[in-house]
Parts: sequence; structure tokens; C-alpha cells
Amino acid sequence: MIKSLLVAVDSSAHAQAALEHAVSLAGAYRARILGLNVLDIRYVEMPPYLDYSYAFGAVPPVLAPLDLMQRFRDKGDRILGDLRAKVVEAGLPVDTRVEEGVPGQVIADLAKGHDLVILGKRGEHAKWGRDLLGSAAEAVTKRSTVPVLLVEEKARPLKKALVMFDGSEPADRALRLAADLALHAALGLTVLTANDDPKQGEAVLDAARAYLGSLKLEAAYLVAPGKPARAASAAMVDHPVDVVVMGMRGHSVIHDLILGRTTEQLMRSVQVPVLLVP
Repeated sequence: MIKSLLVAVDSSAHAQAALEHAVSLAGAYRARILGLNVLDIRYVEMPPYLDYSYAFGAVPPVLAPLDLMQRFRDKGDRILGDLRAKVVEAGLPVDTRVEEGVPGQVIADLAKGHDLVILGKRGEHAKWGRDLLGSAAEAVTKRSTVPVLLVEEKARPLKKALVMFDGSEPADRALRLAADLALHAALGLTVLTANDDPKQGEAVLDAARAYLGSLKLEAAYLVAPGKPARAASAAMVDHPVDVVVMGMRGHSVIHDLILGRTTEQLMRSVQVPVLLVP
């Protein structure tokens, strides 16, 4: 049951998509939203060579560190003001908070008081980086003790989910959260087990069938050969989904799919939000 959502926002398109997803999910659960903007303290320790523009103004490139941080605070207040207005318009309870620190660490630490964290896979400085996952998103997924939803640049309704299931405890928790989303947000489920032996794969899926059946939830069940990341990518060709749900640990699914040394082509083929469950 999701009662409180933390959504981390900056001036990026990914953050706007995160907010849209947060409003949608909070609406399904009637949950409270905390909007968080983190002022990256590292910017006072390096030349402000980036364009920190926002719709309501821009931070000039030459400022003393204290002046620079004040401009960031002002920008954060404007971002959170927009967030508050959108959440209030949706008829949902909302709080906002500005913090200073290293974004990934701050988000993960504050996440402990919430049921779900939502943030973009990339941040406002994504166009200057070549990584497929932003540093804040990677840090949060490594540190968070609550589920994390990483979203793409453009939000779209979450109607179908691919649930990676290997029988591990994190996978079981991921399945339970996916089931809860199915009950509250009408999320359709496809459960996938990666196993080169079809019989072994079906045996693993029996546990998922039993749990979802006890909730009277219908789902599709698939066994695919190969490693989880490759199996997931192949499955989504014939079974398009809007989100992938998986355990953060277990059989190294997260490392294969998100944080590991997979090819850029594979990462680009999974252009849907990913819900990671510890």
C-alpha cells in the first residue's frame, strides 16, 4: 500500500515526467506527495560552467559561490512552486522541501520515510553526459531501502508491466508491489522468468501463479532463455509494456539491465520506466 511518495525534481524533462507519474500513482492510492529539490553542494566547489537555466530565469555563469547557491535556492523554490500547483490542482495532499547536499545521497536518505521514490533516469545536465543512467539515479538505486521508479523523458500511462521473477526474495517483493499496483491502478501484469530450462522456469513461475491467483489477478506468464536483461528485451518485442518491475538484488537483474556493463543498444531498447524493489 502506497501512502506517501517522494518525487525528486529539477528543471529537466525527466523530472516533469516523474511528477506526472507521481500525480497519477498518488491519485490511484490517494497518497501524499513530497516534492524534493536538492541543491547540489558540489557546484560551489567547481567552476559554474553549465547552463542552469529554468523557464523563469537563468543563473549567470560568473557568480561567487554564495550568490550562486542563492540563485539555485530561488530556482528550486520556483520548481517546487510549480510542483505544488500541479499536485493541488489534482486534489492531492502535497509538501515540498529544498535540501543541500549530493542529490543521490540526499534522495536515498529521505526516501526512508516514504513508500516509493520517483525520479528521472537522467537529470537536468543529461545533455552534457554520455552515461545512459544519471549519477543521481544510479546512487539512489544503490542506496535506497524503498522501491524506486526511474522514468523516461516523456511520461505515458502505466497500463502494462513486465515483472521479472526468479523466485528470490527481492523478486517476490517486486511481485507483491506489482500486484498491489494491479489492484489499485489497474496495471496489467506479465510475469517473466529467464531460464534455459523451460520446466525449471515453469516451476519458478508456479509461485507467482499461486500468489496472483490468491488475489484473483489475471496475468500472462513467460519463460525465456538467456540472461534476464536479454530475455526482458526480447519479451517486450512481442509483449509491449509501459514499465518493468524487478528486484534490486537477487540474480543480478539490476546490474544486467541498469547498472552493469551491458551494451548501449540494449539499454536503448528498454526505453520504459523501471520500478526497482529492494
